[in-house]
Formats: sequence, C-alpha cells, structure tokens
Amino acid sequence: MPDILIVEDNPVNQKLIAFLLARADYSYEVADNGLAALELLKTHGFRLVLMDMMMPVMNGFDAVRAIRADPRLARLPVIALTANALKGEDEKCRAAGCDDYIAKPYAKEQVLSAIRRLLDRPARP
Repeated sequence: MPDILIVEDNPVNQKLIAFLLARADYSYEVADNGLAALELLKTHGFRLVLMDMMMPVMNGFDAVRAIRADPRLARLPVIALTANALKGEDEKCRAAGCDDYIAKPYAKEQVLSAIRRLLDRPARP
C-alpha cells in the first residue's frame, strides 16, 4: 500500500517529487489532477497527500475541500505544493484544509521534514 499520494499535473514535477520520496524510502502513487486523486483515495489507504494547488480538471483547493468533507478522509494529512508564493497563499491553502504549505521550488529537506512532522503527529481532531 503506497504511503503518499502525489497530486501533480506536471510530469517533470511528478518525477522530481517521486525521486525524492523513493530516495527517502516512501512508497507513492501519482494522480495528475484532483479528481483522479479523489478516485484513488476511495480505494487506497494513503498516509499523506502532496497536493499541487493549480491543476486542470479539478484544482487542489477543490480536491482538499472534498477530502475534508469526506468523513473517511477528513483526518488525512495534506501538504500544499504550489508555485504561487504570493503573500497570503499559505493562508488560502490552510483555509481550504491543507495541513502545511510549501512553495515551489522547494528544498528536499523542507518536503521531507514536513512529511515526517505530519506522519508523526496525532490525527486531526
């Protein structure tokens, strides 16, 4: 069973984050939009989601809101990964239901630290 769901529409970014996770011994699966992510979340027991916020079909904001609205998924940790580093973007991501926010380009240790922190903490209330 994969540990982490990568939700990212850009193939290069998918490969970069997948490489980073594999090197850190995390298993993963990739979805290229929020709607595909929701379908995978129905059938897989992921421990965490890395969510790009700007994607076609269904963006990350709508996908995270859908995750939080589903009682089976409401406690699933979600980290926003976004190229939008404008002031206030982190608050916007958290308001949608993300547990953490990381602006692209990100440092390897920044992502791994956030993952470790969220996987080691108690579940959301």
